[in-house]
Amino acid sequence: MLEIHKIMVPTPYSVGPVNAYLVKNQPFTLIDPGPETAEAIDSLEEGLSSLGVAVKDIRRVLITHNHSDHSGLAAWVAEKAKARVFVHKLEIRKLTPEYIYYQERFPFFAEGGLPENELKDILDDTDPVVKPVLPDSIIEAVAGGEELHFEGGSLRVLHLPGHTSGHICLYNPVGRELLAGDFLLKRITPNPVVEADHLDFSRRTPALKQYLDSIDKIEEIDVRINLPGHGETINDNREITAKARRHHMRRLEVIQNIVEENSITAYQVMRRLYPKIRGFQVFLGISEVFAHLDYLLETGRIAREEINGVSVYHKKT
Repeated sequence: MLEIHKIMVPTPYSVGPVNAYLVKNQPFTLIDPGPETAEAIDSLEEGLSSLGVAVKDIRRVLITHNHSDHSGLAAWVAEKAKARVFVHKLEIRKLTPEYIYYQERFPFFAEGGLPENELKDILDDTDPVVKPVLPDSIIEAVAGGEELHFEGGSLRVLHLPGHTSGHICLYNPVGRELLAGDFLLKRITPNPVVEADHLDFSRRTPALKQYLDSIDKIEEIDVRINLPGHGETINDNREITAKARRHHMRRLEVIQNIVEENSITAYQVMRRLYPKIRGFQVFLGISEVFAHLDYLLETGRIAREEINGVSVYHKKT
């Protein structure tokens, strides 16, 4: 049996602490170690020490996705422990020194009708945590389907995109535990973050379609306990996947109704839903709107036309 322990690591973000997980079977493996801050390092070291493990004992680090609250300390742990870092191949480019987070998204902001002052607010709302970077020399790329073996069990890598294109979860088939990252959370529904398709950077990934397809996949697996990247353990996987699906079905209906009232841009839809948000929250808001508009368009429920480089959505006639 695998011995899996949660270590709560503080973050400077509104989502609160991130849940790092130690698999205390050889080779000792750490999942989502947290952001690169002094406070997070102290908490991680204390949490490991309480379990009788030192950072230098870690042999593998697994990252569910590239976001800094999950991946920030991966390189630090790997350097201290001479460990390898396992990450999905689609997340690797986002963890390179040359990757600029918003650069590939600028065309989508323009297409969405985002005003320049709003873009400035997003860019000025800088990340309080240093950008995570992984040296090529420590990376082990995964694609989904791999089995990571331990003394006493194994974890299966599941590629479940939607929150990011390369998001992975880890499944213990014996204990029927799912280490879920940000794929499923108890209190909130993960944002389908807008990003460019790795095969065609002029197009967005179909984030909501990916997420709903991922929910379908996980419902085919016998999950007893869901160990999420934030918040409490989830004991009813069926209930949480059904809740996530209902949320998106309701949001699709709301956005379709807004579009059918009059011709409207993605930014205008976002402001109808979230009139008061500012800075980075605007980025999250327009990500959510793009994901739902793209899904509505793909399923033929609305129409779109381009006017001076801006997509305008309207009722399908």
